[in-house]
Amino acid sequence: MTITDAIKFMVAMIIMLNPLGSISIFLQLTKHSTKHQAIARTITFTITIIMLVTLWTGEGLLNLLGITIPSFRFAGGIILLLMGLSMLQSQESPVSHTSADDEAAKDRVSIAVVPMSLPVIVGPGAISTLIIATGDYPRLIDRLTLSVICILLGIGVGAMMYYATAILRLVGDSVIKVVTRIMGMIIMAIAVGMLADGLIGLLPALH
Repeated sequence: MTITDAIKFMVAMIIMLNPLGSISIFLQLTKHSTKHQAIARTITFTITIIMLVTLWTGEGLLNLLGITIPSFRFAGGIILLLMGLSMLQSQESPVSHTSADDEAAKDRVSIAVVPMSLPVIVGPGAISTLIIATGDYPRLIDRLTLSVICILLGIGVGAMMYYATAILRLVGDSVIKVVTRIMGMIIMAIAVGMLADGLIGLLPALH
């Protein structure tokens, strides 16, 4: 894994985690809570653990189920395409988050793990990106590099949840919607690449 590869992975994960979009959901689900900071700390820990567990066990789970990386890449591309389309329309993708999640969250003492950490922040797109990365970079040193990036991302996203109110006040809801649309376009571009790579992996004659 080169420095360029590491940067590409980090950028892709930032887009998939969509921290700015998650801020709006976080504030919506915690508007009646007085424990914003405690919930944000739990989110930081939880999303970091989820990413690391996925990174180190995802490929093994696929092998256990008999699923190849090309087929998973193709399926992941479809998921990302749907997510990107929803983001482009400034709508919450039903693939990663639904209104039913909001209703269920009202009955929970804490929404830090579900639905905030999973599936709002670390959703199908992020999980797909992590598992595909393990197939592309199988060496131990690469996994360690990816792990460090995941830890940094977990801390960064958690910090944004911690200061969610201040961030929303600073940038405004309209800016968040514009950024979400831009991220949606980028996700759709990534999805097309994943679909093409997955199809070529499934059908080598197309190469």
